Amino acid sequence: MLIYLIYGPTCSGKTDLGIQIARETGWPVIALDRVQCCPQVATGSGRPLEAELQSTQRIYLDSRPLAEGVIETEAAHLQLISEVEDRKSSPGLILEGGSISLLNCMANSSYWNAGFRWQVSRLRLTTPDVFLSRARRRVAEMFAIRDERPSLLEELADLWNQNAVRPILEDIAGYRCAIRFAKEHNIAISELLHLDPLRQQALIAAIADEYLEYARWQERDFPDWREDDRSSGGFTLAACGEVNLVNQRDV
Repeated sequence: MLIYLIYGPTCSGKTDLGIQIARETGWPVIALDRVQCCPQVATGSGRPLEAELQSTQRIYLDSRPLAEGVIETEAAHLQLISEVEDRKSSPGLILEGGSISLLNCMANSSYWNAGFRWQVSRLRLTTPDVFLSRARRRVAEMFAIRDERPSLLEELADLWNQNAVRPILEDIAGYRCAIRFAKEHNIAISELLHLDPLRQQALIAAIADEYLEYARWQERDFPDWREDDRSSGGFTLAACGEVNLVNQRDV
């Protein structure tokens, strides 16, 4: 089996690249994102809409209410292995995501050295100006109300009514920033749904800034695997080969 691994910081285009390769190969994408396993925060965690998937298959490692908490890293890793084992007869799989803990768990597991063929694409953090421009567009899209899904702020306002999930929300990028913004401006979480345009733009910019800090953290703590294709596009089977999936920082 060939595994195409795509990883990199938030807002770097991982999902778009995964969908592109899935369309070219017909292979499913397994999302390496623990927060996306909670459908109640689908918008804020960056789960793509069905239309955005363009008829490709995307597999999540769990589906659980947020009140149960974000899936633990070891449990997510075991489920990932199970998903791969179930598809061992397939010609290939795409693994895509940016969970630092899950990727490091993979890097430290001997399972991934068991004869798989690999192609690895790591998407890099761009300059702050480029990143923030892209992040602000993304957050603005998350704020938009769509028929298929609530906005990020609607998710937050609805979940905030459950006291048990508040600490979880305060630990997730985007929601954490919106909660802090409400406290700083002395407004209720529900009032975030009715911000005037200037305040909404200020909140969008603040969340984009938080994403940049998170992306810098990801860049610092990701495992550093050898890449087969350093470009952000163009799936080439000729570039694939045996890869020793070990964190090179530890070698």
